[in-house]
Amino acid sequence: MNNKTIQSILFAIFAGLATTATAQTTHLRCNNWDCQISTEGHIERIVFESKAGNDTIPFFIGRGKPGPSFYVNMGSDDVVAQWHPDGRYTYAADIDGINCELQYTKWRNLPAIRITMRNRSHTPFQPVKAGLKLGIDTYMEKFPEWNHKFFPTLMRNERSHFYGYMQTPGGSVLGIVSPDAVASWSVDYNLGYQDPPPLWFMGHRIESLNLDLMNTLPLPAHNPQNLWMLKDGETRTWTVAFVNIASLNDYERTMNKLTAMPMLEMPNTACDANGKVEFAVYGSKPEVSVVGADGKPIQLTQRTSGGRNIYACVLPEPGQYDVKATVEGRTLTGMLVRPKSWQWALERAREGALKYHQKATSHIESWYGFHSSFIAAKYFKEPKLDAKLSQRFDYLYTLLHDTVSVEPKYHKNRIQNTSGTIGMLVDKYEAYGNLADLRHASQLADWLVDNNQRKDGAYVNRNTVYTSVIYVAKSILELALVEKRLGATDKFWADKAAKHYESAKRAIDQLVGADGDFETEGELTFEDGMISCSALQIGMLALMQNDDNARRKYCNAMLKILNSHDCLTQLRVPDARRRGGTMRYWEAQYDVQMLPNMFNSPHGWSGWRAYATYYAYLLTGNERWLRESYNAASAFSCLADYKIGDLRWAFVVDPYLRVTQACSADTHVTADSLSFGNPHPQLYKTRQFTIGEQYVPMISDWQTVNTQDNDVHELFKYIGESMLTNAFVIEREDGQLYGYNCKVTKHGDGWNVEPNERQITNLHCNLRHAQKITFCGETKKLEVGYLGWAFGRNEYKF
Repeated sequence: MNNKTIQSILFAIFAGLATTATAQTTHLRCNNWDCQISTEGHIERIVFESKAGNDTIPFFIGRGKPGPSFYVNMGSDDVVAQWHPDGRYTYAADIDGINCELQYTKWRNLPAIRITMRNRSHTPFQPVKAGLKLGIDTYMEKFPEWNHKFFPTLMRNERSHFYGYMQTPGGSVLGIVSPDAVASWSVDYNLGYQDPPPLWFMGHRIESLNLDLMNTLPLPAHNPQNLWMLKDGETRTWTVAFVNIASLNDYERTMNKLTAMPMLEMPNTACDANGKVEFAVYGSKPEVSVVGADGKPIQLTQRTSGGRNIYACVLPEPGQYDVKATVEGRTLTGMLVRPKSWQWALERAREGALKYHQKATSHIESWYGFHSSFIAAKYFKEPKLDAKLSQRFDYLYTLLHDTVSVEPKYHKNRIQNTSGTIGMLVDKYEAYGNLADLRHASQLADWLVDNNQRKDGAYVNRNTVYTSVIYVAKSILELALVEKRLGATDKFWADKAAKHYESAKRAIDQLVGADGDFETEGELTFEDGMISCSALQIGMLALMQNDDNARRKYCNAMLKILNSHDCLTQLRVPDARRRGGTMRYWEAQYDVQMLPNMFNSPHGWSGWRAYATYYAYLLTGNERWLRESYNAASAFSCLADYKIGDLRWAFVVDPYLRVTQACSADTHVTADSLSFGNPHPQLYKTRQFTIGEQYVPMISDWQTVNTQDNDVHELFKYIGESMLTNAFVIEREDGQLYGYNCKVTKHGDGWNVEPNERQITNLHCNLRHAQKITFCGETKKLEVGYLGWAFGRNEYKF
């Protein structure tokens, strides 16, 4: 490159906008970014420059679905157009008389695209969807490349604008914003596998995030309702910009600062024990309201801090509360929740375990409800109901296991079935005290360890590491903890505890050594459960360590994995129904016989991350992890309808889905039969309908064949472990003590802590200063920097 060319480029950069052309790439530059455009009109990459180093946003090049690309769906397949140059940084495409112009530009000094859609036909244009396949590389195929791929973590349509972000496991965050109303969004998935031919199950990888500029109705109420038609001769224009976010913790602040868009920030989406909750609005002079189901506005208090308008209110009774903020003509929406009691949630889950049949199948998900059954029975006796569920478990256990050799009869390589049953037997023993249940759990653990543990410690299904398919090692550690207690007076149980602990520790050590290069069931990807189950098992082992160095080693290993999982979790969405849910997207076809793929969040497997954040708080005292654990538990409890108590399977995040679901029961089996494999939904009568941002009902009350909707009970198992009997007190920087699951009041020279529910008998304290704490009539003086269980039993001590 000669000096004259260099001078030309530098002059253009100084002016704020520059272009250079090579044989293959056009560069659009402005200040600290460089957008590189291919000759086909697609983005190859965007490079954001900073003092800390460059951050590159990869787009699909030569594979996948390049973009931005104009596409239209009229009800069947997507039709994608090719761009043709149409001026400087401008490209045009046409699909059946609908012209789309794409211009690369800058908006508020951010890399941006301007899309203009014109109806040049003679009739109205009413697509199912029409918009852009963005082309950002989302295809998470293998380690370690997936650490630099962007997952579509948050997409939020408001009636006046759009915002969201994509995040990599490595921690890079790309904000996406449009100052114009965008109808909806969607994603494309890879095709999975045939079972049975010619029927297809969908895959486990995402090929594209789509901004659906137009979308047919119905859509959620906060989405635009007028972008379903383009009249003949009509033109619409949208601008979409990309924002480099240095830290997810500053997402709302950064988006507001760089885009001038108002933002809603909700650190807590559920209220405290007094019903109080706070949230913030970024923007000038917002008009804010919080409204309950009765339509009456809640009284708000307001203050300003750090450029934010902070609002506080008391949610008077259990239920969901709509938040609305209007800032200079733009509207923001959100939702808060006051959950019913944890007792109420566990009791409703237990009732659901009876209503939605527990079935003997090849997948433990179909009998997962026994976790809720036995945890509820331990604390809240209902003799008739408990007897029915206990007898049901015994019936299924006998169907599925050889009761003489005590091993599974079928699908022995699906070791998550065995480890999960071990956990259920431990829960059953703790509920009823029948030592035979614990002996069966111990014998099953012996079988699993002796037959499915590799020399390097990994628990395997043939040659695939299955330690983190559900959480094989955690279930064995749950058993070892109970065996250890009995082992205080019985050498048999002491020996069993030692064997099972050492086995689980070896398996978890193998996970630590893998350092993110994990394996899992099904198609390999940066898989939600593979990551969260690895983190939670390492965290649980850390809590069981008496040596500080070992505890620290496992804690650090867990935190590295847990932080990478942020990209899969709804950590910033201003919606209490979804907060803490993980973005799982291929379960509906198996669980409730519904197609196509969709984001299920929270789904039962969202509980896996929640265990990890709970352990992270106990290990570190960082309130972030307790806040995430509590928000998630509150969202999980909403899977039991707070109005009628009925259990739902999951919450679907997508704004618009035309789904197909089985609507007839299998006639070859009953709920009392054995049922193996994943029966494809289209083997049965089906019905088509539209869903979006809503709860999906369970189907195991009427579908007799193997379905896996009972995996929802993982969420209630998590509540039983983390929230049901535990209260938490944390001393914040201002010296005030704040309580989770409890009320904290100043009392003389100390503090009185009142648990929120009668079964809460454990108190964890996280203090900066020496404090005198009274809990359930007992008073203790705790030293400076106290972090641990001040009252009650440390359940992880080994």
